[in-house]
Amino acid sequence: MIHNVGMQDKLIRVTIGLFFLIIGLNTGITTFWGLIVAIIGFIAVVTAAVSFCPAYKIIGFNSKKSE
Repeated sequence: MIHNVGMQDKLIRVTIGLFFLIIGLNTGITTFWGLIVAIIGFIAVVTAAVSFCPAYKIIGFNSKKSE
């Protein structure tokens, strides 16, 4: 898999993702909005962990510095 998420992007995704996960889980994933917020947080953390964002691939963006 081609990596297209850079280090700064990863840090932002993990920070925002964990924040959303905490808010979503505290709100309760049994509510519609709590579930949506938790899913968004989970997706942000996973894309940071694997260094790949499908949306970036679709639009042709790459935040990782070429080596």
